[in-house]
Amino acid sequence: MPSFKHKLLNFDEALDSFFLLRSQSVGPEEKMKKYVEEDDDTVTETKGKTAIEVRDLLVHYAKHSTMHGVPSIVGSKLYRGRNIFWVIVVLVMGALLVTTIYVQLSDYYRYPTVTSVNVNYLEEDDFPAITVCDLNIFNTAFVSKMDDRTQKYMTFLTEISGIYHLVGKRFLRALVKGDKSPPTNKTADDIVQTLFEQVNDMIKGTGLKCAWGDYYWENCDSALTTRVTEMGICFTVDTRKLVRNHHGSAKPNPVSNSLRGFNVVITTIRTDIPYRLYQFEGFKIVLHDHDEDPLPQSRGFVVGANCSTEVEVSKSVRIGLEPPFLAFGGSTCIDTNSDKFTNPLKRFDFYTKEACEKECFMDYVVKFCGCRHFLHPGNESLCSIEHLSGCYRHAEATYYKGDSNGTAKAECVCPLPCRESTHKASVTCAKFRPTAPFSKILDNASIDADVVTLHVFFADPVVTVIEQVPVYTLEKLLGSIGGQVGLFMGFSLITVAEMFELIFLLVTRGRLLHQERYEKEAEMRQLANLNAR
Repeated sequence: MPSFKHKLLNFDEALDSFFLLRSQSVGPEEKMKKYVEEDDDTVTETKGKTAIEVRDLLVHYAKHSTMHGVPSIVGSKLYRGRNIFWVIVVLVMGALLVTTIYVQLSDYYRYPTVTSVNVNYLEEDDFPAITVCDLNIFNTAFVSKMDDRTQKYMTFLTEISGIYHLVGKRFLRALVKGDKSPPTNKTADDIVQTLFEQVNDMIKGTGLKCAWGDYYWENCDSALTTRVTEMGICFTVDTRKLVRNHHGSAKPNPVSNSLRGFNVVITTIRTDIPYRLYQFEGFKIVLHDHDEDPLPQSRGFVVGANCSTEVEVSKSVRIGLEPPFLAFGGSTCIDTNSDKFTNPLKRFDFYTKEACEKECFMDYVVKFCGCRHFLHPGNESLCSIEHLSGCYRHAEATYYKGDSNGTAKAECVCPLPCRESTHKASVTCAKFRPTAPFSKILDNASIDADVVTLHVFFADPVVTVIEQVPVYTLEKLLGSIGGQVGLFMGFSLITVAEMFELIFLLVTRGRLLHQERYEKEAEMRQLANLNAR
């Protein structure tokens, strides 16, 4: 009979054999289960088979996410309700983040701006062009070349609008309508040509003298250009064309030139103009950019005759932002310096708001009269003096006041340019009386001539640049939103990469991994069945 020790030994051997057989029979199944569970519990085992599900990928992403708070939702339960607490925290932070981003985007799409003021030293182009116009538009020498009927028409057509409509309308209309003289023999082209000759004679006859940058006087003919304006023929002095060549010395720098300034003596004959309600004694002066049309009826200042005039100039440049931003004054502007900009004006080479409004009026006159006023630029045919006298004043009244039926004039849309220069002038004047020796200095000009000495200078050789700057640029907006996302959620570009990876896995890799593991599961079960046999 076997001893107890022998029986115990046989029992141990039987137990070892049992565990050995168990390990051999179920080993492949256990290996399969270990294989599908090795990725941090991202596999769900259901009804004898394993599969990668959306929930598994989301749990895996949450555990390893770099977004703050999310790993704590699916992490270990250190205390009861920890998952719920972190869900609430993440949702609250997410709501605050969305609110903050909404506020920032709303502010961004209001396109707020701030104003930046800079001061720069003057350059050569900063000194303005100086346009001079006779306030009387034409003088006695010009009128004397016209027949009596044309003289009356010229007075009727060239009176300043305010004075004409205020006091001169009845007198001048009666003057023209009651005229029984023969029809005029002067065409509009003849009148314009005579006006040009008048200005050229004035310039050459007096030998217009000027000085630029010092007090050395020289002839200014080389720097003068003439142009037709609503105030007749005006001449413009471009200081850039004045080349100082005295004793071979170099031209002073722009700052020195601007401080010393520009000096010019202007004269005109003082005689009464026939049929004129009044006669000015002085000139209209316009300071403007060199490429800009002067538009003397819209801006400038008046200088009286026999006056020594000091003009202290300061220049400012206003630079606004193009749409969708609102420029100065709450309206949009157009960027005239852009390569894509095309000048919409046909009568003026340089776009300004004033030039645009002038062109609207001139277009209306052409439409109303069927021809162009001889003082208006353009390519249309010129109106005859008789025809123009009958329609121009009527067109002017209708354009600005509306017609007799109360119909307002058509809207003229003229936005401001985004960049605009302004020359502000502080004018002082001291009267003087020319003497006989002074007239000899001016190439024997008449002692009865109206004389103006003009000194234009910068007291401070700087240009003030007022520029709009956007509060938000795209880079600043992205940086601000990125900072808020990082503050509330710990979000970074790494987190973005993780999210793209998650989307990729959900769309493609999850299905592929499911298929691979399903095939592996089938293979392992087949091996288990073979071992069981």
